[in-house]
Parts: sequence; structure tokens; C-alpha cells
Amino acid sequence: MLTSDNILIGLQVATGIMLIVLLYHALFIAVDLRRILRRVDDLTKQIEDIVMKPISMADTILQWVMDYIEHDQKNGKNDKKKKK
Repeated sequence: MLTSDNILIGLQVATGIMLIVLLYHALFIAVDLRRILRRVDDLTKQIEDIVMKPISMADTILQWVMDYIEHDQKNGKNDKKKKK
């Protein structure tokens, strides 16, 4: 005959097994989440590179134009001084 002690021990064993299975699944979920987050991080870096490249090019071109204008203005002042 099954006594209440035997039933409680059986429930404790079943609970322990379920806890082990739960931890096993939690471990694999954590590993998969790390892998997914790494992929998301790589994807955001690629998107950032795609967005930043035209901005960087525009900044470089703008800097070149500003340097050219400054150089042209300096040469214009020197030419005016020489003409006087």
C-alpha cells in the first residue's frame, strides 16, 4: 500500500527531475540568446557603417570645400596687397 510518506518522496523526486530539466532548458535558452544578441550586435554595426559612410563622405567633402575657400580667400588677400 502507498503511504503519504511514499507519495511525498515520489513528488519530491519528480520535482527534482523537473527542476533539472528546467535548468537544462534555461542553459540552452541562455546560450541561444547570447548567439542571437551577437548577431543583432553585428547587424547594428553593419547598419551603422552603412549610415555613417555617406555622412563621413559628406563631411570630408565639406571639409575639402571649406579648406579650398579659405585657401582661395587667403590668396585673394595676398593678390590685393601685391596690386597696391
